[in-house]
Amino acid sequence: MTNGVIAFLAAIGVATWVYTKFNRSTGGNAQSAIVGSGVVGVIVFILVFTLLRFIPE
Repeated sequence: MTNGVIAFLAAIGVATWVYTKFNRSTGGNAQSAIVGSGVVGVIVFILVFTLLRFIPE
């Protein structure tokens, strides 16, 4: 798999986990949970993609 696919899958997994945690902690406020998980997902994608670029193929 390419680095982009691996980073995307990691970001989706973390964003889903963050969404469920935020949704529970905010009492079901889906809008803030979606925004928070989206921001975290983008950050995780960038971090994982950057880290994977350092690993030689």
